[in-house]
Amino acid sequence: MANKKKVVSKVLFLIVVLTLISFCFLGSTFARYVSDGNGTATLGVAKWDVSHGEDAITVDFDKLSPSMLEYTGGDSYAEGNKRTNSTDKVLVATISNKGEVNALVTLSVGDTPTVNKAEGADTTYEDAEIAALFTVTLYTGTTNAAGSAMKYEDAVEVVAGSGVLYVFADVTWTSDDETVFGDAADERDTWVGENVTSIAYTISYTAAQNTEKP
Repeated sequence: MANKKKVVSKVLFLIVVLTLISFCFLGSTFARYVSDGNGTATLGVAKWDVSHGEDAITVDFDKLSPSMLEYTGGDSYAEGNKRTNSTDKVLVATISNKGEVNALVTLSVGDTPTVNKAEGADTTYEDAEIAALFTVTLYTGTTNAAGSAMKYEDAVEVVAGSGVLYVFADVTWTSDDETVFGDAADERDTWVGENVTSIAYTISYTAAQNTEKP
């Protein structure tokens, strides 16, 4: 009888163990729903489209002569009495921003202009001295009206989508400097008129992204 009870006890114990083991399998396999899937995430790139619409910036100013005034500083140089003559403002470039972020436009004029001389011109004056007589001033505006353009001082923001920056320039001929003024400057101006055909400048711009979000 005792042996029979032991056998029954062992059988019951085995049933309990198997039941516990089955709970473990059921718990790990069927305790929750699980689904898998995949998809795609697409990033759009903000458009960058800033240009001046031409292959090269080429500007022709009207011919310029020196001031017709007499020097009033006597035998000494006087800053306030130096003579100048300037061209009218000329449209240099129309810079358009058709992109999706704002652009910050920086303008510059090359430091070394090209002095073009007539055939047979003499060498009384160096090119660097002649080039120093002429200065280019840039102006910017939101319309093509030169009269309303403001002198360029710092980078200008051009808004995305439809922003347009109009760039103008004028050139000034200054006759007098600290070492050559009065009659001597008149002689130099005359030499320029007889020997120089044109002064060529490089005008350029750089556009940089100025907003992050389109």
